[in-house]
Amino acid sequence: MRYWAALAVLVLALTGCSRVVTGMPRPDGHPPGIALSPDGYGIVAGFADAPVQLEVFTEPQCDHCAHFQASYGEDIRAQIQTGRLAVTYRLLTFFDDGDTGYSQAAANALFVTVQPATSATSASTFQGFVENLWANQSLAGGHYTDDDFADLARKAGVAAALVEQIAAGDDAVDATEMNDHNMTALVDANPEAPGTPTVYDLSGGNVVDISDPDWLNALMRAS
Repeated sequence: MRYWAALAVLVLALTGCSRVVTGMPRPDGHPPGIALSPDGYGIVAGFADAPVQLEVFTEPQCDHCAHFQASYGEDIRAQIQTGRLAVTYRLLTFFDDGDTGYSQAAANALFVTVQPATSATSASTFQGFVENLWANQSLAGGHYTDDDFADLARKAGVAAALVEQIAAGDDAVDATEMNDHNMTALVDANPEAPGTPTVYDLSGGNVVDISDPDWLNALMRAS
């Protein structure tokens, strides 16, 4: 719905400083994977028992979300790999004009990666796909195709069978229902400023101040 766009633009001043990632890898050698959230409208990257559990509300055409991924995506991936962080990505599509659009197509491509395939998508691969998508937002302004999404998935290491499904445009989520559900969750989590990106600490029950460049390490140290 178009009126959400006015609510959802949250200007955040993020810095791109380098940071030291704290934490130790999980000793059992089992890499974290991805799964649908219980409601079916989020994608969880990381172990279910990770001590730090975050929700990230994000929109594929949101430039602040692209800045967020450019600044913190690699750190998020590294912390997920330690087994101490799990991130539930909640996709929104309020920048689309009508029932179809770039954001819905990008969200669908991400949901395809949760489907069964020859080899399951690891959390690290999924996070890489997220970073690739938000780093290539220029596709939204042109004549993008499902092959464009498939190419970004392939570069992230997504399994060939899933890449083929993305290229074929296979439906993996009802984008309208997803957006409505996740927008309600965003307003519940951050009623004063329901914009993207919003990072919500599920363990602490509060919105994370991501204007602090050390926000992620601070959460990890406190866990």
